[in-house]
Order: sequence, then C-alpha cells, then structure tokens
Amino acid sequence: MTIPVSRLRVSFVNSSRHRMKGGTALCLALVLACVPAQAQDATAQTYHERSFILAANTKCRLFDAPVEQALGAAALQTRGVLLRAGHETAQVGAVASRAAGLGRAVSCADPALQETTGRIVHAFSRWSRAARLEFPARHQSWRVDRFAGSKTGWRMVQDSAVGTAAVRFGLAGLSPEETSPTVVVSFRGKSRPYAARLVMRDMDLLPRPHAVTAGQAQMPPFSGRKIIFAARQTDAPDTLLGEGKRRGEAWEFPQEAMMQVTRLDPREPFWIEFLFRDDSVARVPFEAGDAGAATAFLGLGRV
Repeated sequence: MTIPVSRLRVSFVNSSRHRMKGGTALCLALVLACVPAQAQDATAQTYHERSFILAANTKCRLFDAPVEQALGAAALQTRGVLLRAGHETAQVGAVASRAAGLGRAVSCADPALQETTGRIVHAFSRWSRAARLEFPARHQSWRVDRFAGSKTGWRMVQDSAVGTAAVRFGLAGLSPEETSPTVVVSFRGKSRPYAARLVMRDMDLLPRPHAVTAGQAQMPPFSGRKIIFAARQTDAPDTLLGEGKRRGEAWEFPQEAMMQVTRLDPREPFWIEFLFRDDSVARVPFEAGDAGAATAFLGLGRV
C-alpha cells in the first residue's frame, strides 16, 4: 500500500524541548494521521517523525550525505531522550518500527514529499553546518567542536572528576577527521597512576543494559564488564587541560574504545579507572548519553 504524503500535515517546530544547545532550533515535524497512542508525547512524536523521513529517504534517496547524517544524529538524540525519560526500549523500538513502515510505504513521486524534502534540506543543511553542539546526557554532556587547528584540541569531550582532580574524556585531535580516544587527568601531589582503563558493560555477554530504573542503568557485576586499557601516556598539552589547570597527563586509548562507548545504551554509565602502585584505584564516572549522536555529528567533518 502506498500512503500519499497529502495525508501528512507538515510543519516546523521551534521548541526548547527539541532544541540542541548551541545549534539550530529547527526540526522537522511530520504529524501523521495514524500516529500510535504512545507517540502522542511530543518527544516520542519527534522520534516518530524523524524515523519516518529517514525510512522514506532510504527508499527514495531524498537527501545528500550531510543532510542524511544530520537527520540520523538528530534521531539518535531523540531516542536517547526518550530512554532517559523512562520509556522502555521495546516501546521506543515500536515507535521507530511503525514510522519506518510508513516511510517505506510513501510514494517517491508524491509532490508533497518533494515539497517536504526541500524544507528538510533547508533546515538540516543549516544544522549540519553548525560548528559546535552540546549533546546532553542525564547529568553530564558531550560537547562537540568541528573546527580544525594547528594544535590538538577536544573535538568531542565530557567532563568529570575524582576528588579534586579534574578529568576529561573524549576524542582529541587536530581536526574531526584525526582524533584519538583520550582521557586527561590533573592529579595533585606526587603520586601518579601507572595505568588507566575504560570499564563498561560487555555487550557480547550482556545484550541489554543492567538494572534500569527510572531511565538510568547501573554498571553490571564484574563478570559482565569489558575493560580496555590505555595504550600510552604523555604529558597533556595545554589545549586539553581543564580551566585553571597548568599540567596534567593524557592517556590515549585504542580507537575501539570510543566505538564501544557509542554502542552503549544512552542510559548507561561507564568508568575511567586509574591504577596506582599501592593497589588503590581512582574511579571516575562518565555517562554514555548520546555519544552515538555526537560522533555522527562530528563525522560531518570540519567546518
């Protein structure tokens, strides 16, 4: 069955509930006549809309790569908002599945679809040219910077701390195309760690997040954790240090590390642990949040 786009009411929404900090506040809203009851919530509706138009794009090739990637990042972020708000994974998946089915049923030749495509290209072309965006998680956030420079800088970063020591983790490099997963820490005193490791759920052993309550997951028991050690340690360049910090250490991880973080559920925590020779461990909490959306936005390349 082909569903004519004339059955869709097309509008653009400018709402703080849908806005990404620092970015364009425009997003497409395709209000479908047969929206499921659980999608009546505004955020679920936005996810439904973005899933629909992405499916229509797969069928009809409506957008070029930057717009398609921007739309995909926006859909991932909306999914994360829903999950952290307490929606069950199955419910969110059902919204996307129904929307995708409608997108695959739309006629590519429908004049209304072509008009809608033009509006989306205008809105998300501007979004895809944004240089900096912030992707909030539950308590922390990922900040993305798509500039390039002559010095290593944070292209994607989240801030945390252990005690009085500031800790930053993310992708550092000269440009969005040249980055390495890195953690920077500024410990006080003479004691320094001999190793740093990333700790998260092992998705091969545990396919679902552990102990989800009120939109927040817990770290699984030790037997269900994956550990990735940093590959090398250097003095941190000034451009990677936190505000007011004069020195620090940079620990570089294999590329696999950030890829694993982006695969985590948006409700999950992960840890950076620093190991000391007296057998003590300094554990630093981070949040997966919308890491997938953030890396997709960074993947649009330098501005």
